[in-house]
Amino acid sequence: MENIILASKSPRRNEILKKFIEFERVSSDINEIKDNDFPAEITVMGLAYEKGIKVASEHENSVVISADTIVEYNGELLGKPKDRREAKQMIEKLSGKTHNVFTAYAIFKISENIKYVDFEKSEVKFYNLSEDDIEKYLDTEEYVDKAGAYGIQGYGSLLVDKINGDFFNIVRLPISKIARDLKRILNINLWW
Repeated sequence: MENIILASKSPRRNEILKKFIEFERVSSDINEIKDNDFPAEITVMGLAYEKGIKVASEHENSVVISADTIVEYNGELLGKPKDRREAKQMIEKLSGKTHNVFTAYAIFKISENIKYVDFEKSEVKFYNLSEDDIEKYLDTEEYVDKAGAYGIQGYGSLLVDKINGDFFNIVRLPISKIARDLKRILNINLWW
């Protein structure tokens, strides 16, 4: 069995992946610069690659999986809010609108010269939210450490009118697509 490393400190990614395979976690801290001059998919793939290559270069015989998520609305990239005020601005911006969630993932096995990056895109439409709705959501503090200032798997689900695409992509790890790529690239099967 391959030694697999998840290069992420995200509890959501950890929860999703641990349902399918055993792995260890090694967090990779990089400077997560979001640049609106580049398309969201390019930015998020670059960040996922940077997170993974750092860990993979230290664990050349292991399979390393890394990921990054960005919310994009009207050409603007929304990362993790710095504070409640910035989170409120993000939620207000998304209220009643459709935005895109991009999660990129990278798969590495340096000893076999494998460096693979891809992404998934999902659309999310929020309800029109009142000031009270937004304040109550912010009171949960669920926005902390989440791209776009919400988590769809928790209280943030109450903000969402509809989605188009992979739900797990919005939760921060498109596991179905990753499973197919692991099988195709490394013959690792996540099926039970």
